[in-house]
Amino acid sequence: MVVDFRKSKSPPSPVCISGKEVELVPSYRFLDVQLDNKLEWSTNTDAVYKKAMSRLYFLRRLRSFSVCSRMRHMFYQSVMASTIFFAVVCWGAGIKAKDAIRLNKLIKKAGSVVGCRLDNLDEVVRDRMVLKLRTIMDSPSHPLHNTVDKLRSSFSNRLLQPRCSKERYRKSFLPSAIRLYNSSKPSQ
Repeated sequence: MVVDFRKSKSPPSPVCISGKEVELVPSYRFLDVQLDNKLEWSTNTDAVYKKAMSRLYFLRRLRSFSVCSRMRHMFYQSVMASTIFFAVVCWGAGIKAKDAIRLNKLIKKAGSVVGCRLDNLDEVVRDRMVLKLRTIMDSPSHPLHNTVDKLRSSFSNRLLQPRCSKERYRKSFLPSAIRLYNSSKPSQ
């Protein structure tokens, strides 16, 4: 897979490994996350949606067998939510609005089957991104620790927002997590 954002795109030179030419692909599944050559998340969202819909079927079957709400909620958390929110820290801030709406509708359907309100995608993304950022801040051995540490404000407990010249970077983990972190902390 070749990721190239230059305006004048020339075809990449073929890459050979052990005498065999490596095939160029528009998307690639790595650790069960779909990556595409435009660094967009629609392919991943489609895969997540498809998996979660198949698990929603089993959740509905549990309801048809009169399984109690508490057990359905446990099934949702362990089987369905783990599928929907897998690696959400990576892709949660960068997905398109239509994809977020689609996943939120799925979560809402699951909530009606479970019989309670479930956290939507935005809430889970916010909570997990802020948690991951705090983990980075607390762990000096983390590769991003020094980068985040340099962004600490000298006047408050807030973090300074990094300069983002590209929309793609603004929607990536670090700027999004800092924005969420600053909005979740009370101003001092």
